[in-house]
Amino acid sequence: MTILFTADQHFGHANILKYEVDARLDDQGRTFDSVQQMDNALVARWNAVVAPEDTVYTLGDFSFKMHTIAEYLPLLNGKVVLIVGNHDPLFKHCVNGQLDHARARALEVGFADMHFEHLIEVEGLGLVKLSHFPYAPPDPEDEAFLRFEALRPKPTGEALLLHGHIHSQWLTRHYPNMPPMLNVGVDKHGLRPISATEVATLVSGHE
Repeated sequence: MTILFTADQHFGHANILKYEVDARLDDQGRTFDSVQQMDNALVARWNAVVAPEDTVYTLGDFSFKMHTIAEYLPLLNGKVVLIVGNHDPLFKHCVNGQLDHARARALEVGFADMHFEHLIEVEGLGLVKLSHFPYAPPDPEDEAFLRFEALRPKPTGEALLLHGHIHSQWLTRHYPNMPPMLNVGVDKHGLRPISATEVATLVSGHE
């Protein structure tokens, strides 16, 4: 069994093709003609690297509509754990303190589990925090379109933060006196999940 990480699929979201024109490309390197083509490619590239027995942590913005989640989640290999992002329909329940209700709905639609923020021990990496959001930057100018500052994770002893949210803005960041961060969003990884082994390689290459 392999553990993999990903974020920011935005299934069913046509406007993401406008925002990420250089990252959302088909196998010939061309921008997708439609959101349906993009969604099909996301499914194909996910299943090319994820086996049915694997666990995938998807770190938010899977889709902003429950019916779209219900349509695409059954097509994806692996046991899928959702870390909720601001473009997921369960986000408002999480920020309003209705975590149990949000988790029940997530399980209902087919996720193996759901968290707003989560800590796991990963072999070769140590204690890893999973959040849709990166840490808040010391200088607001360090992040374009800075939002949701109050919801950003705080370091609590983890060796690494894995996150999404910022799409293709950066791959890694390391703010002073904080653990390093790695963006696992699909726009930085060929529209596919990446394994814990790949995470370790990427982090060590940017230390």
